[in-house]
Amino acid sequence: MEACEPPRRLLVATKHHSQSDEQVIEAMLAADGKQTILVWEERGLPLNLLAPYGAGVQVHVEDLAAYLAGRERCDGEARWNELMPAYQDLAASAG
Repeated sequence: MEACEPPRRLLVATKHHSQSDEQVIEAMLAADGKQTILVWEERGLPLNLLAPYGAGVQVHVEDLAAYLAGRERCDGEARWNELMPAYQDLAASAG
């Protein structure tokens, strides 16, 4: 954990034992009237993992939104499979 500033910011750095690069995950919350804006940023991902991570993070954020709205979680695997083609297209244009 690099920084924890409740309730506004969390910054975590991770490093897998088989990788030389560090990955950073930062989540920030900001008030916007009666709503809250969540900004989730991941840095240092290998390009070949950009699509699966992007789809996975979107599934988690959608589940959080469902929870906050009192709805059930989605079928995570099915939603991930729906999202993957678009994230693969985005990753291909980024590389």
